Amino acid sequence: MQETEKRVWSPDLTHSALASSIFCSPIPEGNSNDMTEYDTLKQLVAEVEDDVNKAIGGNKAAGTRVRKKMQDIKSAAQEVRKKILEGRDTGDGSAPATPEAE
Repeated sequence: MQETEKRVWSPDLTHSALASSIFCSPIPEGNSNDMTEYDTLKQLVAEVEDDVNKAIGGNKAAGTRVRKKMQDIKSAAQEVRKKILEGRDTGDGSAPATPEAE
């Protein structure tokens, strides 16, 4: 008889090194007040961890909660993308917001 091993979700099991560095890296000093969207994203990811483990264990209700939270995470990630693009487009002036007509 085979013994089933309990699977536990871990960012190291599913994310690349780049993704792990994004979620685990501290925000540089001076930028923390500009990235509340990033803090929201990190909080949402942390909140879903218990339900992910329950869903892996077969809990269907937890799977439903995970799918809903993933939609929230997707929206939060989009907000972070927007904020990053705003900073790039207005930060140092090297990249114009819209291309100039010739």
